Amino acid sequence: MSGLETVGDPPLAVTSPPRHEAAVSQGIGVVALLIAGLQPVILGALEREGRLSTAEIGLTATVELMALGVACGLAAAFLKPTHIRLKIALACLAHAGAMLATTLASGAEVILARGVAGACAGVMLWLAIGVIARSSRPERASGVFVTVQTFAQLVLAAALPALVMGRWGVNGALVSLAVISLLAAGAALAGPDRFSVLPKPEGGGGKLGAAPLGGLLAVFLYMAFIVALWVYLEPLAAQAGLSPREAGLAVALALGLQVLGGAAATLVGDRGFLWLFALPFQTLLLIRLDPTRRAAMQLGAAQLLGSSAGPLAASLVVGDGEVGRALALSAVCLTAALALISLLASRARTPVASGADSTG
Repeated sequence: MSGLETVGDPPLAVTSPPRHEAAVSQGIGVVALLIAGLQPVILGALEREGRLSTAEIGLTATVELMALGVACGLAAAFLKPTHIRLKIALACLAHAGAMLATTLASGAEVILARGVAGACAGVMLWLAIGVIARSSRPERASGVFVTVQTFAQLVLAAALPALVMGRWGVNGALVSLAVISLLAAGAALAGPDRFSVLPKPEGGGGKLGAAPLGGLLAVFLYMAFIVALWVYLEPLAAQAGLSPREAGLAVALALGLQVLGGAAATLVGDRGFLWLFALPFQTLLLIRLDPTRRAAMQLGAAQLLGSSAGPLAASLVVGDGEVGRALALSAVCLTAALALISLLASRARTPVASGADSTG
């Protein structure tokens, strides 16, 4: 595929992993992304304990999510889909180690530890994306993944401050997350040990065309919009007169509404305007723009790099001053993302062909 002129070619069928292996893979992906929903809680608590400055909140979020996105993209491009169980188990163990290392860190040490955690989580996320990209119903599999992922974040965002952090502080939350990663390492042994090879594009070219790259850019901007606000939620809440507990409830409420949105996306599949606004439909858009599904394998990288660029840009415009400037930055990113998605969506209307098996 070389550009927009080939958009609409029917997607190529691929072999999906068995259902139980797909479930394990998505579960490990959920663990990899727990921190994405918990950053306001974890980073805000580190600031309150004097272990991070306000400016370092954005930098820490950027480093972790950027490491996650880069590692996921590199894994999708270069990691061979063989001996997967060993690779993922080791990544989960290292992820747990990085969580424990954070309990002993402050300042730059926290940033370094979170970067290591992000790199390990990127390899873990590669497993889940590999399953979703090979699904016969990728938009449904992605919807299930987002719903379960956000529900898990919701539970922990509510439970950790209420049950753990009040007594043991942020270190109690980090130890809890390390235990979850250790459990994921054990689960990896029941996951897939190899993936089917994705089809190659016609003509043998290895580069993504303009349309798939545009789709990935739209995902990047969309996530930059969300996370630029997300990581500054506690300071924004404090500016609005909310207590830390009320800010935590706001995080839980936001995650709860995301669960409902993900469930709706799973049910409605390929219908209607939700395609333009929900992450599961970005998977479907990328597969329609690139039938080989190679662009879909880079979806996680685009999401996480956008998630890291958002707080980085926000930290630059906010500095030590008015956190409300993050709102204006997010509005610019959202406008650009929706304009680009609308343009590409009008060019990608061909239904996705079924794979050999179902993972949804």
